[in-house]
Amino acid sequence: MSEGTSWQYRAAHASGLLEQGTVRAETPEAAREQLFARGLFPLELRAERGAAVHRPGLSSADLAVGLRVLATLLESGLPLARSLAALDDLVPASWRPALPELRAAVREGKSLAAALAAAPVAFPPLVVGLVQAGEGGSGLSAAVTRAAELTEAAAETRGAVRAALAYPLILAAAGTASVILLVGFVLPRFATILADLGQRLPPTARLVLGAAAAARAGWLPALVVAIAGLILGHAWTSTEAGRERWHAFLLALPAVGPARRAGAVGRFAAALGALLESGVPMAPALASAVRATGDAAIARRVGDAREAVLGGAGLAVSLEAAGAATPTAVRLIRAGEESGRLVPMLAQVARIESARAEGHVRAAVRVLEPSLIVVFGGMVALVAAALLQAVYSVRPAG
Repeated sequence: MSEGTSWQYRAAHASGLLEQGTVRAETPEAAREQLFARGLFPLELRAERGAAVHRPGLSSADLAVGLRVLATLLESGLPLARSLAALDDLVPASWRPALPELRAAVREGKSLAAALAAAPVAFPPLVVGLVQAGEGGSGLSAAVTRAAELTEAAAETRGAVRAALAYPLILAAAGTASVILLVGFVLPRFATILADLGQRLPPTARLVLGAAAAARAGWLPALVVAIAGLILGHAWTSTEAGRERWHAFLLALPAVGPARRAGAVGRFAAALGALLESGVPMAPALASAVRATGDAAIARRVGDAREAVLGGAGLAVSLEAAGAATPTAVRLIRAGEESGRLVPMLAQVARIESARAEGHVRAAVRVLEPSLIVVFGGMVALVAAALLQAVYSVRPAG
């Protein structure tokens, strides 16, 4: 970028208000530093031409490991500069492109939050917000530890979902391979043998071979249509409006919706509780926590609730009116507001909703496994019946 490039930004002010505008800087890192110096927390930064500044991100597992290592070093009493210097051999490889810039920024006197926001690797706004709050008063080591706990919980949830889906995926792959082997190779061989013997295929074998022939003739057009659909779908969901509509559609599905809603509410509650515990005021905490939901439709509803909170309404009432939380979460948040224990109640909401989301996934997997067994078992049984009929139809030539 040339010097003096205009950068459009969207940031949260310390008062909780969202601010949009432009700054002029040579690089996006310099633009973020200007916003931090003005007491703004940058949420989005775009070049003047409107293209988003892309930086590679970290997986939740790698982010959690790196934050935990940094938190441990800080808790042991090492200064921040020495802690960052010790990270090279302790953190995952995805962290390493950011380490030189982080160390250089801290040596120049910048805060760790500003260094993370300007790093060549994208750190989540929630992590940056927690670190910024810690440097402002709650303690840096405690803030990094809290960020590590949140990212570890997110990594554990993703790991649990992947582990639950591993067996159904293996079962589906094995069943598909078995059916392809029987229909594509074994049964056609029997058909050739019967044709050489002058025998007519039985009806079941003709049905299976006809279906296989139709699949062979139509797989390429179907593949082209599927790829085109994926490309168009990706382009649509890459837009803000398309992503929100897609997520709203997923929330409306009977099996998928409850799991997505519970997971999004759990992540939001955990992030909001951590930010409030670190001393971030409610309004800017809501602006940061909304990005932790992972669901564009829920994020929009939380944004609507945030506007109501800025207008003086309570958090529980605002979330309920916007449809941004589950009934359980609304009741617990209301109890926290009335008792003055909002942060512990938010932590409880996060535990309950995360467990509920995992329960929904496990219940769906328990239904999926026998369903796959029945489907592929039926297909294999049909092919086996066709093979047996083909075998028994062989009659010696008279």
